[in-house]
Amino acid sequence: MYLMYLDESGSTGLDLDNKNQPYFVLAGVCVKDSKWHEINDYFEQEKIKIYSDFRNIEIHTNELFNSNPKSPFYRNPWQDNLNTLEKLGDLICSLDIKLSYAIVNKKFYKKHFGNNIVVDPYLYSFAVVYENYNKYLKKHNDYGIIFCDELKKMEQSLEILYPRLKEDNRNIIEKTFYLNSRKNNFIQIADICSFYINKFNCIMAKSSTMDKYKTSHCFRMYSKIKNILSDSKKSIALNHIDNYFK
Repeated sequence: MYLMYLDESGSTGLDLDNKNQPYFVLAGVCVKDSKWHEINDYFEQEKIKIYSDFRNIEIHTNELFNSNPKSPFYRNPWQDNLNTLEKLGDLICSLDIKLSYAIVNKKFYKKHFGNNIVVDPYLYSFAVVYENYNKYLKKHNDYGIIFCDELKKMEQSLEILYPRLKEDNRNIIEKTFYLNSRKNNFIQIADICSFYINKFNCIMAKSSTMDKYKTSHCFRMYSKIKNILSDSKKSIALNHIDNYFK
């Protein structure tokens, strides 16, 4: 059996005109159940070596990337926080996991649906990830379960969506389980991945206002993350990187 853990970046709900968050990304980290303990224990051990406070603090990428006075990372120089994230990127690349994701350009998403019908990008992205995950499971002749961060506002909508999703996707069993991200390493890994997929696409779309230092950092992180992408996404990632240099 495979286990998939989801987390998102760029969520603004039904506000699709937010210029600061033009993209929504839902990323899913997939791990084989027989390797769960090995990978989880290794990540737990290594993340503490990178930053000892991770023993008690959740890895929340946005707080490291843009720390504010309320963040436990605020006391650190911002360059150190970015360096911590790059070390986490290297660690993620060493894990036997796979990554899939769905991305929504909110501007074109709104244009597609029109002003009268508004569907939260999370629901659309969940359906895409759900179907891609099922294809992956069928390819490996196996079954899987989905876990995600606690999303009280989405649970009712997902309940309505499930009957349609499972019609042609029989390799995913059970409905989604909701977990506290503070207590789950794989959701925190998905948080890192979704964040940098989002940032990289903002750079490519020239909608980013980051300085050169952070831009280069995001590019390096995306280059690391692409190593765990599923094959269908890896070709897209490589094309994006080629275009970056044109």
